[in-house]
Amino acid sequence: MKALFQRGRKNTVLSILISLVLMISVFVVYLPGKNGPFLADDFPNILDNNSIQMHSLSYSELSAAWNANNSSGPLKRSLASLSFALNYYLSDQQFNPISFRITNVLIHAVNAILLFFCVRALIRAHDKTAPAQALAFWSALIWALHPLQLTSVLYVVQRMNSLACFFMLLGFLVFLKGRMHLDKPGSYFLMWAGTLGGVIIGGMCKENALLLPLLIFVSEVTLLPSVNCSSMRGRLFAYYAITVVIPVLTVIGYYSIFPQYLLQGYTIRNFTLTERLLTEARVLFYYLRLLFYPDNSELSLAHDDFLVSRGLLSPKNTLFAVIGVFFLIGVAIKNTVRKGNAFIGFSVLWFFVGHLMESSVFPLELVYEHRNYIPSIGVVIGFVLTAYKLFESRVSKQLINGFYISIAISLAFATYTRAAVWSNTNSFTYFEVRNHPESMRANSAYAKNLELRIGANPESYSYLTKSSQLDLFEISTLIDMFIELNSFIHSSDLPKLSENVGLPSRYDDPLVLNRGYIESLMRLVNDEIIRRLSDKTFSLRTMTSIRSASNCLIDQHQMCQGMGSNLLQWIDGAINQRGFSHVPMMYLIQAKVNFFMGNQEKAWDGLNQAISLYPTWMYLRAEKAHLYIVLNDLDKAEQTLQEAEALGVANGHDLKEFQKLREIISSLSSSSKGG
Repeated sequence: MKALFQRGRKNTVLSILISLVLMISVFVVYLPGKNGPFLADDFPNILDNNSIQMHSLSYSELSAAWNANNSSGPLKRSLASLSFALNYYLSDQQFNPISFRITNVLIHAVNAILLFFCVRALIRAHDKTAPAQALAFWSALIWALHPLQLTSVLYVVQRMNSLACFFMLLGFLVFLKGRMHLDKPGSYFLMWAGTLGGVIIGGMCKENALLLPLLIFVSEVTLLPSVNCSSMRGRLFAYYAITVVIPVLTVIGYYSIFPQYLLQGYTIRNFTLTERLLTEARVLFYYLRLLFYPDNSELSLAHDDFLVSRGLLSPKNTLFAVIGVFFLIGVAIKNTVRKGNAFIGFSVLWFFVGHLMESSVFPLELVYEHRNYIPSIGVVIGFVLTAYKLFESRVSKQLINGFYISIAISLAFATYTRAAVWSNTNSFTYFEVRNHPESMRANSAYAKNLELRIGANPESYSYLTKSSQLDLFEISTLIDMFIELNSFIHSSDLPKLSENVGLPSRYDDPLVLNRGYIESLMRLVNDEIIRRLSDKTFSLRTMTSIRSASNCLIDQHQMCQGMGSNLLQWIDGAINQRGFSHVPMMYLIQAKVNFFMGNQEKAWDGLNQAISLYPTWMYLRAEKAHLYIVLNDLDKAEQTLQEAEALGVANGHDLKEFQKLREIISSLSSSSKGG
């Protein structure tokens, strides 16, 4: 008994030491990236989101933060939004990137610790002879230090991803606690609590958490020991029938009966469902290559330069990728059925199941590194355990550990180097465009950063031009080109060159610093924007780029001076675009531009049209009240807010916006009475 107690105490101390090593290792490799900038989707989801700016821990403020990101996903990701708001509140109510990123690093470190305990439990369940503690440590360390995880850590908004993983791993650990002790009271309660808790709470961070029951099922059929007792088998069968079989059949049945809810998302893409599936076969092997050979020169925030598969032989490696996917799944099933190398079956099935949501039929963008955060867990575990099985009878334990150490060190160095690149905007944008010169987003980001540093210049314009050529489905870079040309026109530094300069014939002709040439080029760029809008564009990016340009005009920045009529043309093009999914917002933007230009009647028409299309969207009604405030019609502003509240659909985020408007109304009313 005493020996058993001492062994348990020793294991506890060792577990604590391993947890500390994992925590310290993660913080050391990510330390250079703590000062990095906010990027891309950080702005709409965090910085430009008023409800994230929490100034107290009152119910109204917490409720507003909880409802801050209603457009982020079907499950709203409320818990992730609340975490961003708490970051803001605890950072002296500032958007301090260090605070946000350190929190992300901490979550990643805790995930590594949870992974250690999960892997240790799986190994002990499957193979009593294997050194579970050591192999679990190497699995967790290699996974945590891999540079492919960096975008889930240093890209702040991807806390949604890492936080979902936290609750999934925690739920998985609770499940394993119950599953491995089915003969004890409360075991089934733990299984259900772990599964439902991981799915529900994790789903409040990101929808990937819905895959937890399927990942648990993968563990069941590959690694977990069989159950001999018939009553236990029956309860286990019922558990998987409810958590896996019925939900899967329901989803398949739903999209079979209502395929339009899946297919309508492809109306805004430049690929079809079939093309996406063919492309994702290649993408999955691309991910696997990056996992086994993480070359920093290939890693990037943007992978929009990935070639779409238009057929089985276009490009030629598509066919091999499709065959490869079926081959790997076949190998995994064979190993599982014939009780071969169970960890190979586990690794392959976990990887593919982990990608079911973001790399299958749903009309999402094609490639993102953060999508491997959860699927890579299976690959790393399979690699570590398979390597151990290959080496255990051939070499000493010291050599095996040395092998794992060398891998961990090389991965740590790669991640540390990449984190340093992410430490400031200049290095980040430079290496993004250097590593992915055919990426539309990389070229655009580099151009905008260059312009931010030195103003409108020919080099940044050339990168914007290249960006516009790389994606003929996109207007955001064309709008950036138009704004930069407008900057040249309104710049006193525009060189006074001879007027004997030929005029451009295409929107992407090289820049010549001549007023007449630039004015002609602006007309061509404007025509290209309208042409693309008459076809189709990605609705969200089109809307955000037009809204950004409109705000630039309304805020009276010199670079957007005189763009009102062009903006109204673009807005009309978007509204008339077949299948455009942000029409109410475009009517609102149209109203704001018209209001700025003095066309009040058209402004009210546009705003009322937006509200008629989406009467329960409180944002539109708040904007209407704001326009009344600008016109100093405070009674109508208050009436608009009351009408909005009477609908009974306002959430905490909406009520916070209404309260801000009422504070402005009260202040203006008091000033008027005082005068």
